[in-house]
Amino acid sequence: MKEFNVSQDEKGNWIVTSNKIPGFIARGKTRQEAVEKMIKAFRMYYPCGECRDK
Repeated sequence: MKEFNVSQDEKGNWIVTSNKIPGFIARGKTRQEAVEKMIKAFRMYYPCGECRDK
């Protein structure tokens, strides 16, 4: 199971971090954009497809 922390900074940008892999940070103008960027990062880190469609 993947764990993400989703928060919003003082400028209104969304930030997603990972408890599983420290140092993974994704930012976006919307919550969805930030989460999609984090999922993309996981797919690159886990090329076997472990995080696909999750």
